[in-house]
Amino acid sequence: MPKTIDYSKLRIIPDFDTQEWWEGTRQHKYLVRRCNQCGHKWFPPLFPACGKCASMDIGWFETAGKGVIHSYVVVTQPIVGAFIGTVPYVVAVIELDDCKEADGTVTRVAGVLTDEDSEAAIGLPVEVIYEATNDPKIVMPRWRITGRVAGAWNFDEHEARGGGSRNS
Repeated sequence: MPKTIDYSKLRIIPDFDTQEWWEGTRQHKYLVRRCNQCGHKWFPPLFPACGKCASMDIGWFETAGKGVIHSYVVVTQPIVGAFIGTVPYVVAVIELDDCKEADGTVTRVAGVLTDEDSEAAIGLPVEVIYEATNDPKIVMPRWRITGRVAGAWNFDEHEARGGGSRNS
């Protein structure tokens, strides 16, 4: 069962660097910044120049919104009011499938999973979904697990006390 975030407790104000990104989420598009000179992709979209070649000729790349969990953390103590009724929840670092560069660099994004914390594991495939908020101009991307894979790794607190972890 997806955990509900109370978006009415968040105040999101798109700025010059993020306005097009928020427009993309309204259209159910997941965008990352792309340098029009060298092709480098990055996230978040807050930097006005390419980190590789310093070009200010930048645009957007529409990803397929699919990837793999690279790392994750289970949040058990909310620090933002919108998440009080959501704990425990998972914040994952996701490697986007279609954002690999020639040198092997992968664009990673962070996102809140809709899945239970016990379901999360490093190496699992995920895809973006979009949730409406109380503000019709703001649509929030979240991520959901789309399958299981052999060798995925997750942290089990109970087993860790005994010195181990388990594979999914």
